Order: sequence, then C-alpha cells, then structure tokens
Amino acid sequence: MRGRSLWQVEISLWLATLVSVLIARRLFDTWDYAPLWLILAMGGHASAAVTRRQRWPLAAAATASVVMLIIVEGLALYSDTLWLRVAPSAETLRHAAADIAAAWRAFGIVEAPTPATAGFLAVGGVAVWLAAFVADTLALRAKSMGPALLPAFGVLAFVGALGTDAWRIRSAAAVIVCAVAFAAAYGIHHTGDRTAVGSSEQRRASVPMRTALRLGTAAAVGAALLVPLLPGSDAPAIVSWKDLDGSAPASRVTISPLVNAQGRLVGTSGAELFRVQADEPAYWRVSGLSRFDGTFWGSEQVYGNATRHLGARADDDLLTQRFTVGALDSIWLPAAYEPVGYHGPDVLYDPETGTLVTQHSNELEPGMTYTVHSDADVPSVAGLVAAGDEVPPDIAETYLALPEDFNERVAGLAGDITADATGPYAKALALQNFFLENFVYALRVPSGHDTERMEQFLFSERRGYCEQFAGTYAAMARAIGLPSRVAVGFTPGELVDGTFVVRGEHYHAWPEIWIGGRWVYFEPTPGRGAPGAVVYTGVAPQQVVPGDPDAAGEAGSGFIGAQGLEDLEGLSGDLEGFVDVLDFEGSQSPTGRWSEWLVVPFYAVLAVGIGWLITVPSVVRIRRALHHRRARHDERAAVAAAWDDVAETLFSLGIDQRATETHTEFADRVDRRLRIDSGEMHALATAAQEAAFASEPPAPQTVAGAKEHAQHLETRIQSARSRWDRLGTACRPAAMVAGPRSRRRRRSTLDGEMTKAG
Repeated sequence: MRGRSLWQVEISLWLATLVSVLIARRLFDTWDYAPLWLILAMGGHASAAVTRRQRWPLAAAATASVVMLIIVEGLALYSDTLWLRVAPSAETLRHAAADIAAAWRAFGIVEAPTPATAGFLAVGGVAVWLAAFVADTLALRAKSMGPALLPAFGVLAFVGALGTDAWRIRSAAAVIVCAVAFAAAYGIHHTGDRTAVGSSEQRRASVPMRTALRLGTAAAVGAALLVPLLPGSDAPAIVSWKDLDGSAPASRVTISPLVNAQGRLVGTSGAELFRVQADEPAYWRVSGLSRFDGTFWGSEQVYGNATRHLGARADDDLLTQRFTVGALDSIWLPAAYEPVGYHGPDVLYDPETGTLVTQHSNELEPGMTYTVHSDADVPSVAGLVAAGDEVPPDIAETYLALPEDFNERVAGLAGDITADATGPYAKALALQNFFLENFVYALRVPSGHDTERMEQFLFSERRGYCEQFAGTYAAMARAIGLPSRVAVGFTPGELVDGTFVVRGEHYHAWPEIWIGGRWVYFEPTPGRGAPGAVVYTGVAPQQVVPGDPDAAGEAGSGFIGAQGLEDLEGLSGDLEGFVDVLDFEGSQSPTGRWSEWLVVPFYAVLAVGIGWLITVPSVVRIRRALHHRRARHDERAAVAAAWDDVAETLFSLGIDQRATETHTEFADRVDRRLRIDSGEMHALATAAQEAAFASEPPAPQTVAGAKEHAQHLETRIQSARSRWDRLGTACRPAAMVAGPRSRRRRRSTLDGEMTKAG
C-alpha cells in the first residue's frame, strides 16, 4: 500500500474502535472501565500499525501484540503481583484466573448496568485489544474493507443485546458514522493507489468518495437526532427477547455492589455522590446481599412498585430523609434501613432486603430528589439477649445457605470463637469482637471475598477493608447457624449546615444478623461504627478519615472493648468521649480511577507524540539547511542539493531512483507517474546530470535555475496531496534519514556509471 492517504484510513479505523469502547458504557454503572479500555484500544492499534510498517510477518506481529497486552493488563490490574513489576508471576495468573472465573459466573446472571469488576475489565480489555489488532490486520494487511468493520459492529451488537436502553440509536449512529468515514478513507486511499498523485483522474475519482463521506455522515447524524423524536420510538418492543421467561419488569438481577468496593473507595473517594437532609445520621443502605456461592455475595431480588409497598406517612417515630443525587452513578437508591415510606420518581422496591432500585435499568440522574421514611429504631440489649435460636424455615433456607465445599478451616475458626457464647446475640457479638481486636483496616490489599481469599485474610494477612470484613463475618456466621447477609451502602458522611454530604470514600459494607425476628447490623470493620448501634455493639460512631480512605484502621479503633452484656446495657445514656468524626471538614482528595501507573504512561506517550510531531519536521529542515550551507561554495554540490530535496520528497511518496537510472530517465518515470507536465523536472534532471558528469562546473545561472526548479516542484507535489498525507509523511522516521539515503543511492549510481565508462 502507498502511504499517501494511509493515515486517513488508520485514524478512521482507530476512531471506530474508540467509539465502540465508549458505547460499552451501556454495560456498566460507571465510567471506571473506560480509561483502561481506551488505552488498550490504542495499544492494539499501535502494535498493529508499528509492526505492519516495519514489515513484520503476521505471526511475529501477533506474538508481539499479545506480549504487550499481557504487560499492560498486568500493570493495570495486578501490579502488586508482577515479577520485577513487569512480568506476570504465578500469583498474577492465580488472581487473574479467579477474577475471570468470577466474571464468567456473574455473566450468566447479571443484568446491566453492572460494576466494572476486575474480571470484566480483564476479559473485556483482551477483547478490545484483539478487536483493534484484527481490524487493522484485515483492513491494511488483508486489504479487506468489510471484514475490518466487523469488530466495531460486533461490539455494537453485543452492547445492544446486553446493555441498557440508554443511547441505543445514538450509539448505532456513532458507529455508522465511523464506518462511513472508514469506507470513504479506504476508498480514497485505494483510488490514490490506482491513479497518480496530482492527476486530474485522481481528483475526479476521489470526489465521489468525499461526497459519500459527507452524505453518509449527515444521514447517520440526522437519523440519530430525528428517529428518537418519531412517534412510537420509545414504545415497548412487540416481542421482548430479554423477558422470554416472563419475569420482567418486576424482576431484576444485578451483580453485587460489594465486588467493586475497593475500586469505589479508592477511585471515587472525593466525589460528592449525594446529600441527605435528616435529623439523625445513619448508614445509608443501598442493598442487602443474601446469596453466597463461594466466590462472591450477590442476590436475586424480585421488585414491585415502591409506592404500593411503601405507603406509610411520616410520623415522629420514623426517620425522614430527603436525598439529592449528585455524582452517584448506579441503579440503587440509598436509604436508611428499614424503609416504610417513599415519595419521589417511580422506582421499584424489594421488601425482603429493603432495596430501592430504578426502573428499566435507568441510572440515577444528577439532581434527582426523593424522600424516604424509615423505621430506624435501635434494638435493646435486653431484647437481643432474650432472643432464642429458632429460625423460620424461609429465613433458614436463604440465609443459612453455604456452598457444599465451604472452607472447613474457616468454619472451624468460627466455632472456636463462639464456643463459650450462649444465644445468637452473644455469638454475633463474639464474632464481631474477634475482628475488632485482631485485625486492621487496609485498602492496599488484594480484592475479593471468596473462600480462598477468606482463608488468607483470616490466617495470614489479618488486614483488609469492608469487603473482606463483612463478607467473611457473614459467611462465618452462617457456619455457626446465624442467619446472615451483607448490607452495602454508605456511612453517614460529612455534616455541613445540617446536611450530610456523602462522598465515594464513605462507601461501606457491613453484616446483618437475624435475631429475634429482625435484622440487626454489626460492625466488624475497624475504624467504622454505625450511629446509635453502640448500645449493643460497643463500637462508637465513626467513619473514614477525610481524604484518606486507608486511615483510621488500627485494631480496636473506636472499639470500647470486649464488654459483657451487662456493660452494654448502660451505654445508651453515657456516650460522652466516644469517637465521632461526623463533623470533619470536607475531603480534598482527587476523584477518578486514574492511578499512577495509568496517568504517568499516558502523559508520557502523549508528550513523546507531541515531541515527535515537532522534532521530525524540525530535524528534516535543519538537515536540508546544513546540506545547502555546505554546498554554497561548490556549484556542483549546490545543484546536487537541489536535486536531493526533490528526490527526498519523491522517496517519501514511494518513488525512488533506481540504481540503473540516470537523472533524466528518473525524471521521465516521475513525469509519467505524477503527470506534472511542466518541463521543470527534466530541466532539473539535466542540470543535475551535467553537474555530476560535465568537465566544467555549472554556471551560476544554472545553479540558480536548479534551486528555483526544485522549489517549484516541491510546492506542486505537496499541493497535490492532502493535509493528512503531508503530516504523515513529514513525521515518518524515515524522513530524518531520507536525504542521506538518496545521496548514498546517487553516489552508488555515479560510481557504477564511472566504472562502466572506465
């Protein structure tokens, strides 16, 4: 392929891949996936482009691309496990295998939007990289336009089948615009291969392609804007394939919000998610997770209309909360447990877990407001102590279930910890105190809460964050006969002028135990404590240190101690001196998931790219100037320098002077190829040939004429090419050495001719 319009083809193909990555937002509840996938998309195209331009065989290019993919994904997702911080180790492979297995199991049950878990990021990232590499290979190695677009349309079909309904038409229109742009650039490129640069035939042939590009883009954009306005465009499908089992719209299955707890705590720590106006602080709960399959905690909930289930009005015994949504990007609505009344936009409600979600997979909109009335009374110690061990069959069936192969070592430890406790409350309290007295809070640990991770957490590391504490506590509680689940939500947040401001760093998870006919939450995570619960947990109200989600996590932080039951009974009237960090100043930590490994290489590549765009043309100009400077006192060298300038420009177009050609023969071939028809090329060739072989040096007017001819020829050649072609040619690495190559070829030709003459 010629390089005249190759950059247009490559850029249009890159754009199609990047748009495909962006429309994948319909699969996830946040943009957390985008930075990694965009970099992987660019990496796949870059590896394909570099190896193709270096004329590597396809097998070698594919191997190099896969190696780069492994390195980039390893740095992104498993940097702490890499050998020498670069190469995957056995631990890296083990973590990756566990994440991918969890993603595969989740894929069969979840419905978008879902959190961007490590498994989804890894598998999707591989698909994005390979799609980019394959698209480039099909388009520019196999020279096949149609198949090159299959990866982009494949992503569109996948997202359309499994993603949310948001931006359906606009997503399709964006991909179609990119496809039209690629088809037009591809056609222009191949038209340029068949006709001469600067020829009238090329211009006439490229006009239809450019017209098709404009019309196709206008049609796609127009359809994206007008089709959603047509009557019936938002009507339900006549046959909804997503509801073939008849369970929608009341049934929704979503991946557990617990599985991405670490990413939420680290990645969005400073972002203001929502605000709450309430008379008292509380844990703002978003979901209750009832099912544990040995890999992650999740739930399959059946929802009904919230206004039908929650009809209670506000009264003095209820906690009234008025929520204003900010950057909270999810389907779950926070609320203090247990909601009994709701006022606001239409939502769905699951009475079993007390979970509010949006309808039809829509996400919360910034500025949305709603009011919840909750029965948030705190149980008394006396009532909890008096509760018996009886568990209703329906509760036992769901909330005592554990995998058949549940880790016996973990179950045995739970039995040892609670061996001396009598009654469900005493056992739950003993289990909580075990964590608070022996573990520390830390975010910089491997994520996950499967049984293997539990064993590491309990017996070797004894460090973790809420995901490990809540998930491990709940599983151990089930192992000793305590019905349990994991609640996910937020700690109260920062109190500002009577309003609780909740940020990403307040994300939290805690266990809930069924005792005496009600769900009671406990707090095994050091550095966290629910408001009001101190009367039965012995843990003072506390939450994250502002701006530092990893702090306030020493063993026993905020823990009053392993109190006896008789001691806890009197705590409700004497809370003076306990830790309460609700009234701290706002966090100044940055938002976003761009960690150092991602930001630094990204800006390094960007800086290198900008520097390259500046450096290469500058080096070419300087080299040419020095060449002419050295030849200013030598008439023969001055004419040769003028010829070299034109020969270099032609060389960048793929037109090179053969070793067997004289200057005038080369000029004839250039004239036939470019159809310049000016006579200047022949005049310059004649002057250069005479300067090289004549016994007398050329006259000054011949030197001046050669320089003038060279300038005119370069101007005419460059003006016949597009701006992108000129930029691409000027920035090619070969441009920095094209001049010396031309001179070496010319010297070789002259030496050969002189040998023949001798």
